[in-house]
Amino acid sequence: MSFLKLLQNQIIMDDYYKNLTDRVNQSLLQGINPSRNYLEGAVYYSLSVKGKRLRPLLFLSLIEGFGQSPTQYIDIACGIEYIHTYSLIHDDLPTMDNDDFRRGMPTVHKQFNEPIALLAGDTLLTLAIERISKANISEQKTVRIIRILTSCIGLRGMAGGQAMDLEFKGEKEKIFKIQRMKTADLIRGTLLSAAEILDMPDDQKKALDMAGVFIGIAFQMADDLLDVIGDEHKVGKRLHKDELNKSPNSVVFYGREFIEEKIDILYQKTLEKLKEIEIEFPPFLNLIKKMAYRSR
Repeated sequence: MSFLKLLQNQIIMDDYYKNLTDRVNQSLLQGINPSRNYLEGAVYYSLSVKGKRLRPLLFLSLIEGFGQSPTQYIDIACGIEYIHTYSLIHDDLPTMDNDDFRRGMPTVHKQFNEPIALLAGDTLLTLAIERISKANISEQKTVRIIRILTSCIGLRGMAGGQAMDLEFKGEKEKIFKIQRMKTADLIRGTLLSAAEILDMPDDQKKALDMAGVFIGIAFQMADDLLDVIGDEHKVGKRLHKDELNKSPNSVVFYGREFIEEKIDILYQKTLEKLKEIEIEFPPFLNLIKKMAYRSR
């Protein structure tokens, strides 16, 4: 393929992501009025800070890849992003990772205060369930999606992984489990939520489940790489802190070369699983690739 053709394809892809992201950003703020009270102001602020909207894009592009209009399911996409944003607010708190900046802006506890940041996270989690419950789908699908997502963010998922992160004492054999629970599980839940919308058969759901685990871990490994070799101005948060804090950064404990090879393997495993669901939609597949190779 010629360079010009590649450039044209990239421009088309970037336009696709921008248009979908704009729709998500607009919908995220619906019904939230920052002038009403301090808490609502904090919630609004957390959602207004520029983000990749990776999980909504994964969810919506997978649905569109199977011929359905993605924006009719934007309530679910927003609910998933509320969950992710709540996790970031809590993750940034002084009692957790103690970060002052997120996406180039002051974190919520710095812009407001710690109690309001805690409540803003709690509010977003409850708003997520409320938003998903309003989606234009059957009650059975609503219950199944809520069950999928809550199982991915609870004791055996994101919250459990965060607890393991806080308890980490240098046992490097635990790192991949932490990555799976803390990061990969919500990505897996995002893909499985789309599978519910699409009425995928059980064998395809199983393949998508595994693809979510593989690419979710690769995504966290790429984040670990960014912390070691990234540019703070481009990433928008404080980097080079994991080794200092003795955090479970896979690059710090296993080395850059090993982790880069591991990302390659996980990306290929992801593609193998995605072949089983017969997805050929370029925006979705390109997003998967960007998740693995965002640090290179």
